[in-house]
Amino acid sequence: MNPATRLAEIISALDRLGILVLVMGGHAVRYYGIERNTVDYDLHVTQVNWDGLDEILKHDPFLAGRLPDGREEWLEFWRRNHLLAPFAEMYARREQGEYGGREISFLSLPDLIRSKETERESDWRDIELLEEIFDLRNLAHAHDENRLVRALSFLRSRRGFEAALAGGHLGQRNIPIEAAFEARNPISRAYLWPFSPSDQKAATETGLIGEIFAGPLRHVAAGSARHLALVEAIRRLYKQAAMAADRADKLRA
Repeated sequence: MNPATRLAEIISALDRLGILVLVMGGHAVRYYGIERNTVDYDLHVTQVNWDGLDEILKHDPFLAGRLPDGREEWLEFWRRNHLLAPFAEMYARREQGEYGGREISFLSLPDLIRSKETERESDWRDIELLEEIFDLRNLAHAHDENRLVRALSFLRSRRGFEAALAGGHLGQRNIPIEAAFEARNPISRAYLWPFSPSDQKAATETGLIGEIFAGPLRHVAAGSARHLALVEAIRRLYKQAAMAADRADKLRA
């Protein structure tokens, strides 16, 4: 049995037990198009009786097994994490798709990217690819101004930026200005900031990232090599801060 089919079987068993889940981790990465060999199952779970969860799972034999080569498979249930929003919120923006022969609910792409902002380098390699997928998907569906503003406000990858530039979406009817103000991530804002008039720039970032916004990024030529170098500097600072936050959260646990 392949991992996708096994996951579908696990989800069906959890359904029978009345446990609602969102798939995250390696299987979510595979669902969105990145090849990943994994026999682990990471699941964000709705409110359950955590103290009695082991006993609940024993009621269905499909939830405990050993692989043909003798290795154990891991079911990891995520209750809460500093990288995860409340289950109901994430479930409302879930993505559903066919996987392993049945319909399965996955973390949305933005939530999956956020869930991988850990101290592990392997997660950041996933983020790099997921950002490209998300950017190109958003731009492909930007058929009106509102969707274009949304696509640009989530821009996180170099490939996505180049696609937006080539498509003539930057510098068009002040859309980047609106998107820059809507963007929550400093990397997204950094891509868009030089396209906005200087008198409209009021960055809210602090620390070294804020200094880059207030200084060199304020007057750099949009789309230039220096602009892209500054974006990468902000990306590194953002990553360092996220890794430190994840490390601190694990120490508190």
